[in-house]
Amino acid sequence: MSEAIEFSDLVFPLAGASLRVDYPLPLWQALRKALPWLAEEADAAILPIKGGSPSQDRLILSQRSQLILRLPQHRIDQARQLAGLSLDLGAELRLGEPHARALRPTSAQYSPIVVVGRDIETEFLAECADALATLAVSGRLVCGKAQARLGETGEVNGFSLMVHGLSAEHALRLQQRGLGSARKIGCGTFVSHRTAVAVGAV
Repeated sequence: MSEAIEFSDLVFPLAGASLRVDYPLPLWQALRKALPWLAEEADAAILPIKGGSPSQDRLILSQRSQLILRLPQHRIDQARQLAGLSLDLGAELRLGEPHARALRPTSAQYSPIVVVGRDIETEFLAECADALATLAVSGRLVCGKAQARLGETGEVNGFSLMVHGLSAEHALRLQQRGLGSARKIGCGTFVSHRTAVAVGAV
């Protein structure tokens, strides 16, 4: 039986010059204020914003930078009301008109940081393997660099992670359910990746 498609990405173009590199928590707090129901959606996620190489304590944005919310299908239209919203995240950030985008369940999936409460690589991988088994997802794990994010109760620590050798059904399930905690600050969210080579450098 194929996996039901329950989630989509809602993609907002961004207008702004730069962000603080520690933007994930302030971004989540601002979005939660604008969309209070977002806190109630356990599997909803805010994907990391891509930009150029950080300059000191700033993430430089480009014309292709986007805010992506991964949401249950029934919340997509409600979240469109964020269009035109201006956020003060150390500099003004304005959200454009969004479009919905289907998930891409390819055989390699990557997350820049996964948080499972383990700071030692071997223990982290074992915990991730158990979590994947709970999701009934089968794939091979490649651990990358240690990473940290500021959360509401303090710093959270994890590693970047590649999961590859996935069937389309398992890749979709991983994208929809995520792995570990702190998905509202971009942790444990997976996107399609072309290769498992050099994941530690990503």
